[in-house]
Amino acid sequence: MIKVGIIGCGIIAQAHAKGWAQIQMEGKAQVLATCDADRGRAGLVAEKLGADAVYDRWEDVLRSDVQAVDICLPHFLHRDAIVAAAEAGKHVMIEKPLCLSLKEAEDIREAKQKSGITIMCAHNQLFHPAVGHARKAIEEGRIGKVLSARTVDCFHISRTAEQWGWRAKVATAGGGCLIDTGYHPSYLLLYLVGARPMAVAAMNGNYAQPMIEGEDSANVLVRFEGGAVGNIFTSWAWDVPGSSWQFQVTGEKGQMYGRGSRFFFKPLKSEPIEESMTPVDAFEAEVAHFVACLEGGTRPLQTEEDGITVLKVILAAYESNQEQKVVQIT
Repeated sequence: MIKVGIIGCGIIAQAHAKGWAQIQMEGKAQVLATCDADRGRAGLVAEKLGADAVYDRWEDVLRSDVQAVDICLPHFLHRDAIVAAAEAGKHVMIEKPLCLSLKEAEDIREAKQKSGITIMCAHNQLFHPAVGHARKAIEEGRIGKVLSARTVDCFHISRTAEQWGWRAKVATAGGGCLIDTGYHPSYLLLYLVGARPMAVAAMNGNYAQPMIEGEDSANVLVRFEGGAVGNIFTSWAWDVPGSSWQFQVTGEKGQMYGRGSRFFFKPLKSEPIEESMTPVDAFEAEVAHFVACLEGGTRPLQTEEDGITVLKVILAAYESNQEQKVVQIT
């Protein structure tokens, strides 16, 4: 029975709460405490999950007897909360992004190494059946050598200044759409291609969201070791046909594409074939995976090292857009 605290009880924590409710029903974990600067909001999540303790400071959660924390805070607070959790010996599941700079990332890496805790990046889209199926199919060589890949996450947002909140400022969000919603197609691209990113070129813009300082749309090209080229396309200014998020991977023998529980395989010069699979709640799946890793002492699907690689690509994209040049990743 893993004892857990939830730090940050905003919108994304509501999605995580479904996973914790399910894992509690299975008797594998228990949420003991919730925390938010808005105690009322923390109280609502605590009520849903049967947690006894409600706090407005994460230090209080870390002083309790929880063994792990699920961090769902605004971006600019991630580094401090992760390091504090590591120093307290608590395992961490962290919402995207891992943090906002490579210096912060190094602080997290050092804190993890000193403490020996487990850190899992909550990259929820990787837990959809179509994504895992695609990764396995690529590893089995069904499309041969990967040549190109494209990942998309786009939708139109209409918000007031109050609703944008901390996301409106680069200092607290780390950027705009790319480091937020665009984090999903970034980790998805890296996961599917499965090679080291070498260089990045990006063109970003703000077309429909004047209330935010950062970009509302980004187009990012990534050159991988081995020659494959990937495209990350993300926006808060418009949607895309078919679905908000999707992937497509092209290889020597054909291509595969899909989202959620829908997966299509298209051999070269043939019609696409849909391969059926059972839908899964990705948030429930990621929570279950985190608990299983703690129980078995195994490596999570994505650790802080994977999060750092994603961050390198995104920061290189920001540099590329600003300097109007291709940026090498070291």
